[in-house]
Amino acid sequence: MGAHASPFAADVRAVLDAIRRIVQVLRASSREAEKQVGLTAAQLFALQQLSASPGASVNELAARTFTHQSSVSVVVQRLVARKLVVKVISKDDKRRV
Repeated sequence: MGAHASPFAADVRAVLDAIRRIVQVLRASSREAEKQVGLTAAQLFALQQLSASPGASVNELAARTFTHQSSVSVVVQRLVARKLVVKVISKDDKRRV
């Protein structure tokens, strides 16, 4: 920015820099938690949502987590593989789990 940069622009830069630092700290903290627990943040969030709504379908879980169904499906598959959740096929619709 030139000599005519406003104080507002400097404030915006300072806020953006602070947000970047916060994001960096959160990422580092998340990586450390993943190492200690052995689960990703997405897996932990899915488990938290499932504990609040046992028996939720993949689509319901996707809606609750504001995540695409295909991404939630991958997370659930990994939790099933680790025997942390049980996948039950719907009696009414075999495509639904």
